Amino acid sequence: MAAKLPRAQELRALPEPELRAQLEALRQQMWRDQVKVKEGSVQQTHMVRLSRRQIARLQTVLREQRPKRS
Repeated sequence: MAAKLPRAQELRALPEPELRAQLEALRQQMWRDQVKVKEGSVQQTHMVRLSRRQIARLQTVLREQRPKRS
């Protein structure tokens, strides 16, 4: 994972396919981090939390870009 995560404002400028690709990559990364934490082979347990928050940011931006229902 990158050292500096993009903020919601920066994510809003990206096209939807790229956001979806980042979302999938982050979900996979979070899963790998969770497995490593459970194995005890990683010392940076906060990475799971950061991944989870970034996933929430991406989902929020994707929801904002969806057309409103009447």
